[in-house]
Amino acid sequence: MELSGSKGDLAAGRALQRYRILGPLGTGGIGEVFRARDERLERDVALKILRSDDGADPDARDRLRREARTLSQLQHPGISTIYDVESAEGVDFIVMELVAGETLASRLARGRLSEEVARGYGAEIADALEAAHERGVIHRDLKPGNVMIDEHGRLKLLDFGLALYRPSAAASTESTADVLSGAIVGTLPYMAPEQLLGRATDARADLYSLGVVLYEMTTGRRPFDAEPATALINEILNAPVRPPREWEPSLSEEYSRLIHALIERDPSRRPASAGQVAASLRTGRAPERAPAGSQPRAAGEAIASIAVLPLANLTGLPEQEFFVDGMTEALIATLAQVRALRVVSRTSVMRFRGTTLSLPEIARTLEVDAVVEGSVTRSEDRVRVTAQLIDARTDRHLWARSYERESHDVLALQSEVARAIADEIRVQVTHEERARLGNPRRVDPGAYEEYLRGRFHWNRRNEAAARRAIESFERSIARDPDYAPAHSGIADAYMTMAAYHYVDPSEAFPRAEAAIARALELDDSLSDAYVSLGALRSDAHWDWSGAEAAFRRAVQLDPNSASAHHWYADVLTITGRHEEALAESRRAKELDPLSINVSTSAGIHLFYARRYGEAAEQQRRTLELDPTFAPAWRALGGAYEEQRRYAEAIDSYERAHALLPTELSAKALLAHAFAVSGRVEEARRILAELEEASRARYVSHYSLAAIRTGLGETDLALDTLERALQSRDLGMIWLGVAPRLDPLRGEPRFRAILKAMGLDRFTETTSGRVPAA
Repeated sequence: MELSGSKGDLAAGRALQRYRILGPLGTGGIGEVFRARDERLERDVALKILRSDDGADPDARDRLRREARTLSQLQHPGISTIYDVESAEGVDFIVMELVAGETLASRLARGRLSEEVARGYGAEIADALEAAHERGVIHRDLKPGNVMIDEHGRLKLLDFGLALYRPSAAASTESTADVLSGAIVGTLPYMAPEQLLGRATDARADLYSLGVVLYEMTTGRRPFDAEPATALINEILNAPVRPPREWEPSLSEEYSRLIHALIERDPSRRPASAGQVAASLRTGRAPERAPAGSQPRAAGEAIASIAVLPLANLTGLPEQEFFVDGMTEALIATLAQVRALRVVSRTSVMRFRGTTLSLPEIARTLEVDAVVEGSVTRSEDRVRVTAQLIDARTDRHLWARSYERESHDVLALQSEVARAIADEIRVQVTHEERARLGNPRRVDPGAYEEYLRGRFHWNRRNEAAARRAIESFERSIARDPDYAPAHSGIADAYMTMAAYHYVDPSEAFPRAEAAIARALELDDSLSDAYVSLGALRSDAHWDWSGAEAAFRRAVQLDPNSASAHHWYADVLTITGRHEEALAESRRAKELDPLSINVSTSAGIHLFYARRYGEAAEQQRRTLELDPTFAPAWRALGGAYEEQRRYAEAIDSYERAHALLPTELSAKALLAHAFAVSGRVEEARRILAELEEASRARYVSHYSLAAIRTGLGETDLALDTLERALQSRDLGMIWLGVAPRLDPLRGEPRFRAILKAMGLDRFTETTSGRVPAA
């Protein structure tokens, strides 16, 4: 069929099949674009119609159809959607999504953009390019006139009429060459040098064009703009580039460096992918070349350890920090399910929020092979995560990509990012692990948001925050009663309340137990729930074998759970298996090297193993991380006390009490130190204060028994321990190994208490573990 229509023929009111022309919109690379009304579906669309002067050209018709096929491969919110390709009355045309708004070229005609706006627009363009490149499509005509800003301020990439589509190979930096009989395609000021020279063209040609667009957005001019065309070509191929900061000094160095990298004449010196560019624009960190003298990772060399740095909050709302933190934690937790990969835990990576350290410095501190950094944005009911993987040894970007899903698919988004990272670093993923990564459930967005809010509060580890966490978890369950992690979160919050003596364990433990049971009923593969179950069996039921089984299951499901390893070390310590306990404690430190809780626990495990010098040294290292952490001062005091360094012990306990004056544990330890060091009256004064306080609030009977032991009041100490046994005092779990209670170990009543707790197989003396009498 020969084409007949012309621009004059396509006046307003003319119909092509069910599409009635409303008016012209503009001119594309190979056709004219009209606004039309789809009278069947009652919506406005865009029709791209071959220009009348090309109507007799079979190649032009082929290009139009090729554009239709190319667009049909692409489904991305940043790329205009194709509805159909049609022929009517001798006219071939594409039916496309109508994007209401203005072109980026029209916007730039009114003046340059701020760096912040340009970064956002550039990242959206890069996201669209990444989606195209992944499907083997190179745009080859990226310019402001082909970028539409819709009525909501979002960008759409238009006009793929000159695009190259290679379905057999992705448009990577390693393939997808295109030379069309030496023809030059594109728009001259935005064309990469290799396009001008008719050389092999790959995805990096689009990145060059993006660099020109970024330059123009923030300076109001192009890097090369000579006239006539021959002079412009000479500039593009040979002239030096004036840094954009010369035109606009307010631009950041990182932004300027990124643009310079994009418009490198040598494609091999440009960033590796559009996804990497999007990540750099969002994080504000320009791609860097490998430091001089660094050795690149050998081909095929697997990455065995990784740290996910705090994702950047690009929502523009400080109140969304909890959501972004939660996405960071969720990505860590998802990656942590892969046994072959060591993933640094949340508490360690969060210490690098806002850091000025370079990525190699961070990686050396955490002792990891690679680092993931990125950002989170939210728009209406959609969430986008941009992530990039960086080789810690060379600071070289290995991979970058953006992912976007609707809010109810946010768990699938997290799994998709984690799977992509695991595939990129060639780590071994078992069939079971891949199944868990590949089958996330949908979740009510409001329920998930409340869950993340609850975790945000719980991580603060104080009474007010723990109570707020419970409220958030309960709101999550109200919206989605079958969301297992929220039930597990309630259990964790109540266990924390009991551990820090914020509530009586007799109140906290039953609530935690019910929440754990419900979580596991809903999802028996939830590692966090098994960690809580192990702690509950240990702390509340003194079921040592059951606790060990729960922790082993937690580690099996999440081998990178520092909490599972360090709480498992507690159970091993409680039952006198000190070497095994110290091994688990070391593993927890490897997974969470900067966690003050894990570091303090490592010292406590050494303390109960009667290695007091090493325990003191470990607590001093903890206090270098955070000199305001009261539990470390308490544990340091205990190590000093057993070394009979009483003045230093008392000073440590007093520092702990000053930091947390409302908590009574340091005060009880101070009384014991006074008692064993001869300051008996001071010990009795504190004991009286604690007993008086017990009339109005929870006070540990175990702590009171330790003070009486230090005072030599054996019978009263045993009476108090029996009350602690009846109330299932949380401190009682350490009864079999606590050095402060050594003077009681020969007493029949003490051995009866040990038997009641299932700890009668062992007792402890200052010289080590010996069979019980």
